[in-house]
Amino acid sequence: MLWDFDGTLAYREGMWTGTLIEILRAEEPHLQPTRDELRPYLTYPWHSPNVPHPEIIDAEAWWAQLLPFFECAFLSLDLSAERATQLASLVRAQYCDLGNWKLFDDTLSALNGFACRGWTQAILSNHVPELASIVEGLGIASFFEDIHTSAETGYEKPHAEAFSIGLQTLPDASQVWMIGDNPVADIRGAEQVGIPAILVRRSDATVQLQCENLTQVQNMIESADDP
Repeated sequence: MLWDFDGTLAYREGMWTGTLIEILRAEEPHLQPTRDELRPYLTYPWHSPNVPHPEIIDAEAWWAQLLPFFECAFLSLDLSAERATQLASLVRAQYCDLGNWKLFDDTLSALNGFACRGWTQAILSNHVPELASIVEGLGIASFFEDIHTSAETGYEKPHAEAFSIGLQTLPDASQVWMIGDNPVADIRGAEQVGIPAILVRRSDATVQLQCENLTQVQNMIESADDP
């Protein structure tokens, strides 16, 4: 079982733009931009998944490439360059703060259910270098054989190599599924390399298999196992 993480098993309130707003509330409370006002300035490696970056898998280097985008977002609020740089340096710790991450209500029961049925589980996510620490902090690391984050592999889903890396965790698996909330990165990416995939927590007319929650995922896979 290959799981996406953010939006599938857990979520961060506010995501990236929310992170910047949290910093502004603490550091520059007179500034109150909306998430929509900040979003155009932010770009991440997974916005260009066809461009691998195996040369940028060191955590410091990975975050360094994002700093200019954070700085631009803060500069758009008429802050000085020095102040924008100071605030941008706070994004990493604020985004990764465990207090801002939560599991979905059905995550633990789903992971435990698959574990009890003998499934080997791994995470395959377009995420930050600290993903393993976040998973550990949420108390679910023991469910996974491995945790693959694109920040450490250099390949973002739906790139085929991202899935190839994920499958290395499951060399003897007789059956593999991908579960995720992104119809392109998770679903089409998996299907393009022959992995059946289930879309969760959102609907998309182009996706054949989709479920509202992880309980339905369990039922769907059990039905596939016992036609």
